[in-house]
Amino acid sequence: MMTLTLSSHTQLTRLLGLMCCAAALLLSACQQTHIVFTPSKPPSLASFDTPASPALPKTGVIIPAREQAFTDEVPASLNLPYQLHREVATQADSNLNHRVSLAAISPHIPFDNPDILQIAFQEKARALAIHLADPCLETFNIRVTLHSINLSLACPGEVNHLYDSLLLFWQPDTFDGATTAAVDIDNIRRQLKLNKHLNAFSGAEIDKVWRDKLLGPEHPYNRVLNNDVLFNSLSLKQLQQIQQQAATQAQWHLFLPSAQAKNAEFDLQASINQWPTLDKSLPQSDKPEMAKPKQSKRIYLIDAPGSVQTQVRIGYALNDALSPNLNEIQNDAAKSPKLSPQDIALSCRSLAALMGRSFSGRLYYDLREKRGLTYGIYGQCANAPLSSSIKFYGSTAIEHTGAFVVGILDHLALVKTQSASQGEIDALKTYLMGEDLLSQDNSIQRENQYIQQVATGLTQVDVQKLNTELQALTPEKLQQLANGAFSGEPLIILRGDIDSIIPDLTAKLPEWQLEKIKVN
Repeated sequence: MMTLTLSSHTQLTRLLGLMCCAAALLLSACQQTHIVFTPSKPPSLASFDTPASPALPKTGVIIPAREQAFTDEVPASLNLPYQLHREVATQADSNLNHRVSLAAISPHIPFDNPDILQIAFQEKARALAIHLADPCLETFNIRVTLHSINLSLACPGEVNHLYDSLLLFWQPDTFDGATTAAVDIDNIRRQLKLNKHLNAFSGAEIDKVWRDKLLGPEHPYNRVLNNDVLFNSLSLKQLQQIQQQAATQAQWHLFLPSAQAKNAEFDLQASINQWPTLDKSLPQSDKPEMAKPKQSKRIYLIDAPGSVQTQVRIGYALNDALSPNLNEIQNDAAKSPKLSPQDIALSCRSLAALMGRSFSGRLYYDLREKRGLTYGIYGQCANAPLSSSIKFYGSTAIEHTGAFVVGILDHLALVKTQSASQGEIDALKTYLMGEDLLSQDNSIQRENQYIQQVATGLTQVDVQKLNTELQALTPEKLQQLANGAFSGEPLIILRGDIDSIIPDLTAKLPEWQLEKIKVN
């Protein structure tokens, strides 16, 4: 018995010792350790020189599609309330589904509260699918931008039936259910408020701050979105007014399948008879005045305590690069020439791709492939009627924040002072032309491109001219565009653990002011 007791006592002592060691390890693990921040390095570029070899295939110059994706039909005997577009006949005409789209486009001014309309139309589609038991409504799709609202159905049903179903969303009483299924206004309010909370949780709130700081709080694009008052108090009457205001200011475009498609007949007179009566007494909005904020050496910080990574947004408002005197365009590139309106689209598209076209862009090659500072960094060109901008975005670990930001800024400076190689220019053209050709193989992308052209006022001739300028792009022209687009100071917004990243930012970017901002 004595031996058993001693053995038990020894085991207990050892167990207590192990528990003390485990507790000590846990306590030491909970203590914050010093973060070793990544050093910054000069930018490096990939080589696009390929050795001459008879074994390598020869590729010709990629020529973008010149034919129109749609043919416009204007019957002389009928006064259509919409512009009619028929898809050009393709091999896809054998598809059993008929795609019909009705697009409301407002080229000069944005729609009021398009974010509310998007949720409301989705709720309406759900209510109609339940009330009418129409399987075609299950294919309902909506694409909303600030200047366009495109509703579409893709179904084997008759084309006029699909058209009539889309008109249900634009009837003056569509939301209160006087003639069709009513929407659940409480559910719409809940979804609007839930989306706001989800954006804060996911980090998407940084894009709202980006728009605010890039354009200014009074810019139309910021005034028509994120109306918190309406999110909380939206009524069916207010929702109907928002819908009718959009319908009144819109230009209407109807997209139908090719006339050669099977069973794609469309009764034009019947479509006119079904067109809703719009309230012409609603006031029309005027084209707004805009005063954009001037960017300075300031980095805006959104605090996300405990975050293990930092979200980064860096870019420019390209409209600020517009030249009042087109003769200035001929200035030397080193003098930061201003851009003409024609050059805005060219610079936005080419520079976003040059720097941030995923794994073949400069930023991805250097900051990921060479230095491992991020999983991905990308460029985005936003060419809208009232604002054009270029943005580079990605995420990086806390300890890489300063080096990541410095790396992007170094590349923005390098593209203005050092000409790209001809091999890099050729690769850029191949990418952009190939991207354009691929988009023409998708009916939805063709439609979206057409709507974008209408919203921005581009004609098919303008598009072909832009492609011609892209094919003729030279290293000197690209450098000139970069000096115009990347003039002044870029807008920089970071979202991460402020307490962790401020020392690194202060050390690597001492000439920049840091400003903490709170997202409403």
